[in-house]
Amino acid sequence: MWKEVLPINCPPASAKEEKVDVFRILKESNPSEDDFIPYARLYSENPRYKTLCKAYAISFYDSIENAKNAWKDALTRGNNIGNYIGQFSLLEIHGKNEFKPKTGHYSTWFYTAWEFQNFNTSFVTAINEN
Repeated sequence: MWKEVLPINCPPASAKEEKVDVFRILKESNPSEDDFIPYARLYSENPRYKTLCKAYAISFYDSIENAKNAWKDALTRGNNIGNYIGQFSLLEIHGKNEFKPKTGHYSTWFYTAWEFQNFNTSFVTAINEN
């Protein structure tokens, strides 16, 4: 059912299937499957991520502005997570989402049926912040 082997009680009960346009920070102007690897797999040696539900989710944002804010926050911590933002359409069949209105952040846990090659971007733009 899930793309990743998830911890118990993950995703949370508050997560739901929905159709929504979202924005993701990308490393390059041409999105790749590598842009959609959850932290639990990227940093599998980190013991904290083994049971942290959000580490198995992919982060999206509800607006370009909120994605840029997350990018700026990451830079202040010394972490450049990418230089581009892409817009995508999440569908109910892709998985479950948990939304945090204060930050505009979506945590998305993909179903096994989600495939990168069928997940097209509407557009990609460079982050031009000084």
